[in-house]
Amino acid sequence: MNRVILQLTDARTLTIFQLETKDDDIIAIPVSHLSGGLPVSPRSVPVKPFALSGNPHLAERLRDRYPANAPAASGDMAAELILPLRGANGNVTRFCRLEHARNDANTRRILTLLLELYTNFLTLLDDNERDALTGLLNRKTLDQRISGIFAAHRNVQGAGDDWGGRQFCIAALDIDHFKQVNDNFGHIYGDEVLLLFADLMKKTFRDNDLLFRFGGEEFVVLIADTDFTKIHAALERFRSAVEHHRFPQIGGITVSIGACLLQPGKLPRTAMDRADQALYYAKQNGRNQIRVYEELVQQGLISQSEIQTGAIEMF
Repeated sequence: MNRVILQLTDARTLTIFQLETKDDDIIAIPVSHLSGGLPVSPRSVPVKPFALSGNPHLAERLRDRYPANAPAASGDMAAELILPLRGANGNVTRFCRLEHARNDANTRRILTLLLELYTNFLTLLDDNERDALTGLLNRKTLDQRISGIFAAHRNVQGAGDDWGGRQFCIAALDIDHFKQVNDNFGHIYGDEVLLLFADLMKKTFRDNDLLFRFGGEEFVVLIADTDFTKIHAALERFRSAVEHHRFPQIGGITVSIGACLLQPGKLPRTAMDRADQALYYAKQNGRNQIRVYEELVQQGLISQSEIQTGAIEMF
């Protein structure tokens, strides 16, 4: 759909933003960016998350059901064109921003029809991507997102053995002794713990971190940053937040975390396997801690593992 919109409007760039609520504000988070019809390398994406409260003109334009343009640059070309994308409940959940796009009457008419199709597509996609209990992204979507990162890297001309100055980390999070919660308090309270745990993830991690429920009491977060120290600090903030949170009827719980860096040229499944190894080590050696696969290998505490080419890639 993104490429269709680019071809229709002859836009220079197209950026899709997802809207998420955090701290009583709405944050616009870029989820994809195309320039010249091609995905842009992570090293050169010029857009960052921002709060709508700091851009009231954009917030007003998103209330329009139809394509909303900024003052035209020349003739039927718009300097900026905003396309609101609505979810199943009719609310704007994402929007598309085009730069220097065709904006004549016929193009706007076709765009309106495309937006209706896209809304129906987003409704199906959202239902298919979200965990029914927590609302976090689900296990299948994790596979797709990681594969997408590797695919985007392969498609960048001249891509080397890094992610363009950034590091991607996948971390597996597992609630300690969760079976005891279900056994002692029942599954209703167990589900409440999962909901509150997911809510703590949304409040603690950053706007552009991807949060998943992997299954049962295991969750996953996908983080990107230029400095692994910041990644580790984000995981520690969450570990501490869980440890100090009081869960109704249950009291306190803790979380064990295993983390691993994504490496270009490796199979996507390798990263999740290594994060699981680090998580297993944390669970077997005291729980309520963060363990990083690369550090464990360097310290000789675990052996380096590899998924062989041709192995089935399945989460």
